[in-house]
Amino acid sequence: MVKIRQERTKKNWSQSVVAKKLGITKSAYSNIETLKRRPSYEILVKLENLFNLSHRELFAQLPNNDILTQ
Repeated sequence: MVKIRQERTKKNWSQSVVAKKLGITKSAYSNIETLKRRPSYEILVKLENLFNLSHRELFAQLPNNDILTQ
């Protein structure tokens, strides 16, 4: 998972809410959050301002805490 998803969920925002704030479709935002699509420079700047984090922080990979251990 990337940090942008963690930050979005901390704010209790759905992907639709973030997409609306950015002026893009939910599908486009979902593709950005899941790293299937790179955001344009304009959207990248909006994301940085929205979450108050740099793009490097937003797209940093987080450790997977969902791994089941025996």
